[in-house]
Amino acid sequence: MKIKFIIYSHFFKERGMSVKGDWNFPHLPRIGEEISPHIIMFQNEFTYQNLLEYLTDEAKNDFNKFNDNESDLEGNFKAWVYDVICEVNIVESIHYRPDTEDYTQIIPEICLSDLSN
Repeated sequence: MKIKFIIYSHFFKERGMSVKGDWNFPHLPRIGEEISPHIIMFQNEFTYQNLLEYLTDEAKNDFNKFNDNESDLEGNFKAWVYDVICEVNIVESIHYRPDTEDYTQIIPEICLSDLSN
């Protein structure tokens, strides 16, 4: 089933980081449950180039320090963002929205945060 993750962190702009993907499990998570960052990171859309627009200036600076001019930008981004998502991997809410690619389909939008707000 198609899904969309919205991840809220101080490293992502106010609207959160959005990642489309496929959910291949028998049921959706419940509010308050944790989702492994790997489920999000193994989605095809999850690349540095696709997600750069969601990063705050603070996040870009933090990642650049972490990357330290190494050549494996994609691998280092995934290592850095894994730690970020681990801090905000709790299901805050689930909304059902029309798929922007096919409005006849409804997809779950799973919002993740640390539930501190």
